[in-house]
Amino acid sequence: MTKKIPQLSAEQLASELEIDLETIARAKALDEAGFYQDSKKEGYYWGRGFDYASLAMSYALNQKFDEAKADFKKAAEYQLRPLKMAFDPTDPEFIGEKVSRGNQAINVVSCFNCAMAAGELAIAKEACLLYPEGHFPGNPKPNTTDDFVHALKAWFNGDHDKASAHCQKRLDEYTAKPSKKISGRSNYFTLHLALWGIIHKDALSFEDGIKRNLAIWHHGARYGEESGTTRGHYAEFAVALTNLGIHAGMEQPVVDPFIPQGLVWSKSVRD
Repeated sequence: MTKKIPQLSAEQLASELEIDLETIARAKALDEAGFYQDSKKEGYYWGRGFDYASLAMSYALNQKFDEAKADFKKAAEYQLRPLKMAFDPTDPEFIGEKVSRGNQAINVVSCFNCAMAAGELAIAKEACLLYPEGHFPGNPKPNTTDDFVHALKAWFNGDHDKASAHCQKRLDEYTAKPSKKISGRSNYFTLHLALWGIIHKDALSFEDGIKRNLAIWHHGARYGEESGTTRGHYAEFAVALTNLGIHAGMEQPVVDPFIPQGLVWSKSVRD
């Protein structure tokens, strides 16, 4: 028997939105009071990016899509700042290896996710292209998340063979030794599968990857740490890759409450 997709009530959605608005207002007041003036800039940017992403998710699940897209754009712009500080020598705030936060592959993915939800392809592309191919000193050992970003980077550069190789490496690795429980590896397996489908215009793999990712998100909404929150009921990876697939000329593979339809790109956006 198929389990019913978990969803938040209207009261829960309204409460989550109010909490996120209060968080933004509090941060703004602290900023105006000079609270962050001695903080590292990259930490400040990372924090504001996280807060605006949370607010955008709440707006999206409350069906307020104009507000959601505007705040996803703000989130992506904030998340882009530490990446430019770390990897763009032409940026006025560039400090390279001294960046202490917001410069890892997962941060690129977060920026990509927010930008794609906002309809801001240029920001999504810039974030991926900034991330270096080699291991960046001070960061954890390159892993499946790094390969996902490298695959996106190669795809944006038009090198589909290289993009495919990054995905295939992780697909083969996971298939040979799958996770026994839901994990970061199993989540990124679904993302590599969906992206591989986009690269090869393989609709079945694209759909399978998105469905598998949504299954992880549905499980998390029932039993995970973010159960009962908008973050736990918004499938950020599935939204972003759905839009990337549409941009690549494919059709939306899955309709699901965790992919707010008002954020899904139309053919006019794609063209």
